[in-house]
Amino acid sequence: MAYLPPLRTLPELPSPIEILETEPCRDYYIKVVKWEIGKLTIRPRWLGAPPTKEVVCIRIWTTEKYKPTWPPYWDITPARLVSQLYALLREGIPEGYVLKIHRDIPGPKAHFSISLVKEEEIETV
Repeated sequence: MAYLPPLRTLPELPSPIEILETEPCRDYYIKVVKWEIGKLTIRPRWLGAPPTKEVVCIRIWTTEKYKPTWPPYWDITPARLVSQLYALLREGIPEGYVLKIHRDIPGPKAHFSISLVKEEEIETV
């Protein structure tokens, strides 16, 4: 298991910020071109959240097929998802595979599943 570096040691990721807003019970596919880990200051929207919060973020650059709008990356901030992604990304993504991310419920208590899928097996992005 790969442990995340301490937040205080991470660099601030430069703007623009492009948060991947996941919806429950929907699959998201991302072809990883490159990635980095850093920190961002976010403004959580859940009930009782602090006005701002500094969080660990994984920024994943992808292709136009998987994200047709600029900037060509997603910033991923949910702690449970970041922990899983960090371990997987450090191992490396085999050629021809993409990440498949699935979220179970709305809100800050959501859980995520991640799998690798052969790119040719994806019907639509």
